[in-house]
Amino acid sequence: MNVLERPRTLDELFSIYRPGMEFVAGGSDWVIKNHGRLAGGTSVADLSLMEELKGISFEGGLLRIGAMETMTDLHRSRLVRKYASALADAAYVMGSEQIRNRATVGGNVANSSPAADTPAPLAALGARAVTASAAGERALTIEEVLGRNKNRLAAGEIIKGFVIPADESRVSAFLKIGSRSQVSISRINIAVSARYEDGLYKEARVYVGTLGSAAQRCAGAEAALGAPGFEEGFPEELCAFAASAIPGRPTLPYKQSALRALAHDVTALLMKRTGRGGADD
Repeated sequence: MNVLERPRTLDELFSIYRPGMEFVAGGSDWVIKNHGRLAGGTSVADLSLMEELKGISFEGGLLRIGAMETMTDLHRSRLVRKYASALADAAYVMGSEQIRNRATVGGNVANSSPAADTPAPLAALGARAVTASAAGERALTIEEVLGRNKNRLAAGEIIKGFVIPADESRVSAFLKIGSRSQVSISRINIAVSARYEDGLYKEARVYVGTLGSAAQRCAGAEAALGAPGFEEGFPEELCAFAASAIPGRPTLPYKQSALRALAHDVTALLMKRTGRGGADD
């Protein structure tokens, strides 16, 4: 017999937890994964009633986002748009409107799909995932959470929320090329956060998604953004990174071509956000 639990607090969740229990946030990925059916004996915890996992706030130079906040919540949030533009970008272009109204930021990261949209911008923004279990809380980098189609959280551990350092001297952006036939599932995406200074992007953090993982850091591209001639060096470094991440893959030439286009567009968007380009959409 299948069992559905709907806890309202973390204490209640951990008191009913049993090995093998599945945690469900918005359910947008979970329903697809299970093809709308459950094997007998499945135990599910619906997290949607847990107020401890909700909310967006700013305090002490930190932007705090609850794991149960939806893509629609993120894009509409003035705080997210101000302090985490790249995350707002990703939330706005994820799937259909119906999916954005259900899909949560915590679920998107915890599902660890290589095509997920939010891990790359969260990582580029220097976010930490705050997790909770019966053993207590801990803070992890986004890379520490992500696995290959499976997260690295301990059994019985959930993502409680995210903490992002807010630095108004930095600009950030996210762009992707998606599949029209699959409601814009990412084929390749990129997130950049940097400080614009003297015509260059200093202290850049560049993450690329879908190259075997939802968020891989590209140090070469970061260095290129901080050097003269980045308009040529940045896309070249991204293409070299793709070649090392997925060597020999039939999709490599396509992804390199896509990265060249994204490199141009994301730097143009960053420039707009410094106030030195055209109006930001």
